[in-house]
Amino acid sequence: MIAKKKQILTATLLIALVAAVAVNWYYTRPGSASENETTVQSESQIENLGDSILVAGTVSNAQESTEEAQSAVSQAELESAEKYFSEAKLKRTNMHDTVVNEIENVLSSANISQEEKDKVTDMLSEFKNSLKSETDAENLIKAKVGGECLVIINDASAQVILQKGLLNDTVLLQITEIIEKNTNISAENLTIIETK
Repeated sequence: MIAKKKQILTATLLIALVAAVAVNWYYTRPGSASENETTVQSESQIENLGDSILVAGTVSNAQESTEEAQSAVSQAELESAEKYFSEAKLKRTNMHDTVVNEIENVLSSANISQEEKDKVTDMLSEFKNSLKSETDAENLIKAKVGGECLVIINDASAQVILQKGLLNDTVLLQITEIIEKNTNISAENLTIIETK
């Protein structure tokens, strides 16, 4: 919803800019002055010259405003993406911490056998390896692609969420290669999407 409003604002500013340039061109193009206007005293010409400068200044300010609006839109999108990824990573970290705490509580319990403790210890080791693989894959993808990403590994599948505007065929191949090499997850079990 916010993105649509920003797009509408940007489009409106661009239309206003084009209209201002068209009006300026219409009144300042060569041959647009009528024969009556050519007999105007030099004082009137100075006033008209000042008007033209004012119009040119307005057009220049409109262009600067449009550039500032576009910059503000791209900055807002960047901040929104950063916020999304930081919140998602925080939630993921909290969930991981909860799982590790529960596993450690089971291990510290006196009611389980040594065989069960060994199984739980193996599960904890696999879980920590999965966390390391997620972090390593994220770092490699960020280095290759240059934008934010989030990697989620579940059993034998992985999901990669990229910042909007980064996904193309080259990036798709790079991410697939990174995931296959670092997590032993095949391309068939990999999902790559962009944020909205």
